[in-house]
Amino acid sequence: MYKYLIIITAVVFLSGCSVVNSDTHEKYNDIPRTNIVIDTENINSPGDEGLLEIHVLEDGRPVGNASITLLMRAAKEAEKWNEEYDVIYEEGKYTAEVKIPEDGLYLITAHIKSDNVDASPTKFFTVGELDMFEEVFIQEFRNDGESHSHSHH
Repeated sequence: MYKYLIIITAVVFLSGCSVVNSDTHEKYNDIPRTNIVIDTENINSPGDEGLLEIHVLEDGRPVGNASITLLMRAAKEAEKWNEEYDVIYEEGKYTAEVKIPEDGLYLITAHIKSDNVDASPTKFFTVGELDMFEEVFIQEFRNDGESHSHSHH
């Protein structure tokens, strides 16, 4: 008796899986592929303003209508300060002038929102020399196996 009940339940359950509307299937397959790149290569030394670039692409094409909030903080003082920067869009990329107060490890977080994108990527980057705390932080981060990006200047 239980055997037939289980078979009937399984058949009803599996037949429900095929009820998914083909329009819904297409909707989720038509979401564009999104790539976000935060480029810190032009931030070279403390005290100077450097140009940070953010590339937001959907299916390889630049997204020009994203709303971006850009926050930067020093890794060892993340609890103390968090600087917000203005971001402008021109020539297929978003840019911001950022000023690094001193050598060290920094974190950039970009809150990006557009029609198809809602993301908050974070990038760690270094300027100048690191102190022992920052070296340990990087070592622990690498050991965690996280998928954030790094760049050294």
